[in-house]
Amino acid sequence: MENAIQRATVSLIELYRGRLDDEWLDDYLSTAEHGEWGVAFENLCEQIFEFGVFPSEQEFQTICEIGKSMKIDPNRWSFLAPKKN
Repeated sequence: MENAIQRATVSLIELYRGRLDDEWLDDYLSTAEHGEWGVAFENLCEQIFEFGVFPSEQEFQTICEIGKSMKIDPNRWSFLAPKKN
């Protein structure tokens, strides 16, 4: 059954097409579609960091909203905050 958290997670994953390997993204989509939205979200955040893909301010706000809605520890995603000049 699809819900708002799943849709938001799937949309976030799709935002990174072309910036992260499709194989990883397809795996995260499958994980989310099987009800493991938190695992998919955390894995995506780790890959964004590991591969030095820097989210825009808007993308980071989406990450924050999803993380908070799933009650995931902010330490699992807050490190992706865009650097302030």
